[in-house]
Amino acid sequence: MKLIKKAALAVFKNKKMLQVRTNDQQEVFYTLGGKYKEDEDDIACIKREVKEELGCEVDESSLKFLQEFKDEAHGGQAMLNLRLYEGRLIGEPKPSSEIVEIGWFDTNSNPDNLSTIAKRTIFPWLKERGYIN
Repeated sequence: MKLIKKAALAVFKNKKMLQVRTNDQQEVFYTLGGKYKEDEDDIACIKREVKEELGCEVDESSLKFLQEFKDEAHGGQAMLNLRLYEGRLIGEPKPSSEIVEIGWFDTNSNPDNLSTIAKRTIFPWLKERGYIN
C-alpha cells in the first residue's frame, strides 16, 4: 500500500481545532498542511502549505511538535504518516484557491465531516491531552 507523508499544523481556539475542506475532497475536512516538496523539512512544508491554503504566515516561534500519526488515508487507498505541530497563525485565515471552507471541530463534531485519520487517531489523542473538547 502506498505511503503518503505530510506535515500539518494544529491551530486551536476555544478547545476546537481548525480544519479545511479542499476543492477536490469536498465531503470531509482535513488537518491544515500537506505533502512535502523536494528537500522540504516539516517547518518549510507547514509554512508553504498554510500560505497556500489560508493566505497566512505561521508564527515560527509558536511551533511545537506534538506527535507523528499513522493511519489509513481518507478513502482507504493509502497509508498516511502525518507529523503534527501546534502553532499560531499570523493573519486572519481565509480559504484560498484550493480551500473552499474552513471550520473549527472537536470530538463533539459530526465524525462524518472529518477525515479518517482525524476522527480515529488525531482527535482522540488531542482530547486525551486536553487540547480539544
